[in-house]
Amino acid sequence: MEQLTTRCRTLAEKIYTLDENVYKALGSSLGRTLIGSREKVLSLLEHELSLRPQGQLILSDMALIGNMARTLPDGASRKQLLTEYNDIIVELKALEEELAKGDISDQKRVFLNPFATGAKPFSKDDHLVICIGRSYGSGGTEIGFQLADDLHINYYDATIFKDVLERLQAKREATEKHDIAETLHEMRHAHGLKLFTANFNRFHGLPTADALFFNQSQYIEELARKEDFVVMGRSADVILKNAGIPHISIFITAPFESRVKRLMEMHELSFKEAAKLLKREDKAHEHFYHRYTGFKWGSAVHYDLCINSASYGIHESEELIIRVIKARLREDLQALATRHQEFVEKADAKLLARRAEQAADGI
Repeated sequence: MEQLTTRCRTLAEKIYTLDENVYKALGSSLGRTLIGSREKVLSLLEHELSLRPQGQLILSDMALIGNMARTLPDGASRKQLLTEYNDIIVELKALEEELAKGDISDQKRVFLNPFATGAKPFSKDDHLVICIGRSYGSGGTEIGFQLADDLHINYYDATIFKDVLERLQAKREATEKHDIAETLHEMRHAHGLKLFTANFNRFHGLPTADALFFNQSQYIEELARKEDFVVMGRSADVILKNAGIPHISIFITAPFESRVKRLMEMHELSFKEAAKLLKREDKAHEHFYHRYTGFKWGSAVHYDLCINSASYGIHESEELIIRVIKARLREDLQALATRHQEFVEKADAKLLARRAEQAADGI
């Protein structure tokens, strides 16, 4: 503790001295960053350094001092003072790491995210599992499918439901009566105890929807341990988190108006019809996710990456995801991602060249 106090005091004095020297080098054109008596300023700096070496207060002061130092007309003085500035920044970072305070990272989440710097290296034995949640009409399904296709990995959505239905060994007549879409519809609209008991069947004493979900969860875990894939929805992010299986979770959404417009164009709906459909589907997703996870669907704090597809479009949203994960992929997947990126860059270059030619021809 005594060593930390001494270290914080010494660093506070360095910051104070740097501010003083920058002020003197500039003359009276700008005021001091650190205002007050020397002892008062040092005491405040020392206290803040002991708590948050890279907190907003310290970093704001350093930024102002650095900005002023960069305006010095004399090259030699500027270089000397900026060297001192950089040395202090290095010390601040080292002190922050030792104190380990203020870092927003959750080590449990970092461990489960194979693309975080603090996670273990992504080896040939690890599998790339990308869980994508999306609001209805945001293009998330298309983004997920294209991502899986470009990375040459499997894509799962309704396929999982079909496989799980087979695992349930439900009665043949029930299987024939309800196809995958109807089962999903029932799951999404299961409200309260009345329907809970009405759907009661012989599978472990659980309603069809719940039995389906628990078997689906087991199947997703099995898949994650043996192959690479993209999975859409199904609360897969929480399922894998609870199982302690590394994955990356992504949520794709867009403003309500943008999604309504897209639905109107795709399905030739009126604004009222599209808005009603969108609200109904979003509510269904929200109910399903909360029922089986206890979390709020679409809340950014539950995902590793959130994307507003209206800001990028379907194509560039997929490219953004690839850029995020590319650096830590296995060599085989990294090569695929690199080739895909090169292909996209060439295609974009050709498109720009074609547009330039058309512009030159007055088309």
